[in-house]
Amino acid sequence: MNGRTRLIAVALAALLVGSVVGAGLAGVFETERPASTDLEGENSALAGASEPELTTFASEKAFVEYVADDRSRTAAFSRPPVTARTGGADMVEEDDAASAEDGASDAGTSASRSAPATGGSGEQRYSETNVQEAALDEPDVLKTDGESVYYADHRYASGWDETSIVDVSDPDAPEAVGSIPRSGDLLLAGDTLVVLGDEEAAGYDVSDPENPTEQWRKDLEARIETARLYEGDLYLVLVDRPGDDPCPIEPYGDQAIECTDVVRPSTDADADAVYTAARVDPETGSLESEASVVGSRSLSATYVSENGIYLSYTRSTDEYDLRRAYLGSENGSAMLDAQARERVAALDDLEISQRAKAVELREILADRYDRMDEDERRETRRAFEQGLRDYAEAHQRELTSTGIVRVDIDGELSAEASGEVPGTPLNQFSMDEHEDHLRIATTIPRTHGVDSVNDVYVLDADLETVGSVTGLGVDERIYSVRFEGDEGYVVTYREIDPFYTLDLSEPTDPTVDGELKLPGFSEYLHPLEDDLVLGVGQEDRRPKATLFDVSDPEDPVELDSAILSAERYSDVSRTHTAFLQDEAHGVFFMPGSESSYVFDYEGGDLEEVARVDLGGRGTRAMYVGDHLYVFGEDEAVVLDETSWEEETRLDL
Repeated sequence: MNGRTRLIAVALAALLVGSVVGAGLAGVFETERPASTDLEGENSALAGASEPELTTFASEKAFVEYVADDRSRTAAFSRPPVTARTGGADMVEEDDAASAEDGASDAGTSASRSAPATGGSGEQRYSETNVQEAALDEPDVLKTDGESVYYADHRYASGWDETSIVDVSDPDAPEAVGSIPRSGDLLLAGDTLVVLGDEEAAGYDVSDPENPTEQWRKDLEARIETARLYEGDLYLVLVDRPGDDPCPIEPYGDQAIECTDVVRPSTDADADAVYTAARVDPETGSLESEASVVGSRSLSATYVSENGIYLSYTRSTDEYDLRRAYLGSENGSAMLDAQARERVAALDDLEISQRAKAVELREILADRYDRMDEDERRETRRAFEQGLRDYAEAHQRELTSTGIVRVDIDGELSAEASGEVPGTPLNQFSMDEHEDHLRIATTIPRTHGVDSVNDVYVLDADLETVGSVTGLGVDERIYSVRFEGDEGYVVTYREIDPFYTLDLSEPTDPTVDGELKLPGFSEYLHPLEDDLVLGVGQEDRRPKATLFDVSDPEDPVELDSAILSAERYSDVSRTHTAFLQDEAHGVFFMPGSESSYVFDYEGGDLEEVARVDLGGRGTRAMYVGDHLYVFGEDEAVVLDETSWEEETRLDL
């Protein structure tokens, strides 16, 4: 028995101690309920029992108590472990084939599709960062405007912390021309390069790339969850974890946010953080507008569309609430006698933490347990165990849920709509806005012996659920999601990889069109063309690329696959920005742990056309004209895309 299993068993045993109270088995205890004792309203304590509305805190004290109470909560169900994430979570189970220990476990914290960018007439074409929404640029360590390249790959071993500037105005003869003494995720807004670091953000004037100058710098007291550049504005999502003296909050520079201005759901949430959506002028770094919402640092995701920033938080049913809800049900209440019912009901009015209530509930039940002989105790334990499991199964989609808050970005940033769906999302690709509807894919966690399952929900502009597809991949979890127009693609995994195609053309009646099962799993899905979808993931702990034909959604077909047997992982499984598609040449780039690869996908076959060795892993690639640049830790390699011959190498 492992540590987590043992912990669950101990907690359950403690509860079963009191389950003998009036078990109602063979007339052991009196089961008549006194009229003065009310244990009904069984669902009121469950996470998904009510739709939350938005409100704010009446005082700083109320804010502090709200967050402090959440820290005392104890989850009633077993959550999958969560790896590091950026904008989402990649959950890894012990029996999964994911190679988290190899460094590829941050899968899908962001992902997207790349679109080749072309300038005006006679200008060189050049690639842009692979993004989820075409109109919104996302941060990455590599940026270019077709004339200059900015590359910020932090070298942990040497402590190097610098952004290199390379002149690519002549793609045949790139030249390193300068550097910036800071490193981080980059966004390029005209002549301003924004550098987003761990503890600060800065803007540099790069109108003269050989002589970049700092325009502004802001200290950060919060982690950057994600960022976007849209119509000349910089949008940041900052995550601050309140400490012992949290008010006011100062996530960006010296701009204070009062705790009474933080938006919260009207119902309790797993609030261990404050998410601040901020609009910043990229040229000056000045804060133009902000909105703050309570949130959860794990098991949540952030998605940004052209209309709004979707922040999510988790609501989970803790140990006390689950057992209290069960004891309020008809079957659970029958296991208590009059005295125990009265004592349990009195717990609802106690102003103590959830953890303290759980302890008190165990004590109440233990008092009755001590009066039972061994046979009664064993019989009642079995009955209670089965009853609690049946109750958890019947209410599985109410035990954990994701609350969603939309912060509108038209005008002043403000939280305008909220909704809630069962389960938890994987990452930013779990959500997608299309024609005034939000689609979200979630995993309903495994709990009390009840298998996990996966759903897709469709919400309207008010974030009210109008349609759903439920029950995908029983006893599995979601590994990747991609929504594309009226279509959706979901990959679940435990021992095999079901690839689902969804018809989302009718929001009130979404359906599963087809299903394909194959070995391994895909952690990132990328639409290559109208009828082709590429999956990048793993099989047998090695990176794998799979080409799907979805021309007939009812019968998706695996056209070809390629396993990089010499590699341990690919950065594409960690972040979509490591992926590059060059549609003009019908190829895509994916890095490995040792080398980097270029595959031709035209004709439905995956053909390796180039392999680049940089003496270490390649991290990113971009193209200018017909030249492909592959960047590593110390140098860049330039390939001719017409012949795939290496042309030159450039020290960084």
